[in-house]
Amino acid sequence: MPTITPAETPAARQTRHALTALATASTDRRRRIAEYAETYLSQVDRRVLPVAYSLPIADDRTNRADAYRMRGGDQFARMLGIACHPADPNLPDTARAVLADVNAPVDRLVHAALATGAPGAVALLHCLGAS
Repeated sequence: MPTITPAETPAARQTRHALTALATASTDRRRRIAEYAETYLSQVDRRVLPVAYSLPIADDRTNRADAYRMRGGDQFARMLGIACHPADPNLPDTARAVLADVNAPVDRLVHAALATGAPGAVALLHCLGAS
C-alpha cells in the first residue's frame, strides 16, 4: 500500500523551485541573484531603512512589499522565475535559502580553515583544485 504524505507547502515548493533554478544559473547570474537577495533581506530584516524613509516600516507585510519594490525583491523573484506578490510571506525564507546555497562553498572553506588552523594551506589547496 502506498504511503500517503502531506501535500508540499507553498513555502517549500517556492524554495525548491528557486534552488532548482539557481542550480542551472551561470556564476555571474548566481552572483547577481545573491546581491538582489541580500539587498532585499537587508530591509526585510530591518538592517537598513526603507528607501527615502527616516524610520523603519513597523508593519511586516508593508515592509516586505516595500522591500520587494524598492530593494530588488522583484528582480530576485524574476531572475528565479518565482511567481509571487510583493508582500509574499515566504519570499524572505526563499531568499535566505538561496543565499545559503550560494555561500555554501565559501562557508565550507572557512570551516576547513578554522578546523585545521592553517588557512593558508586551505586556500592554496582550493586554488590548486583539491577541494
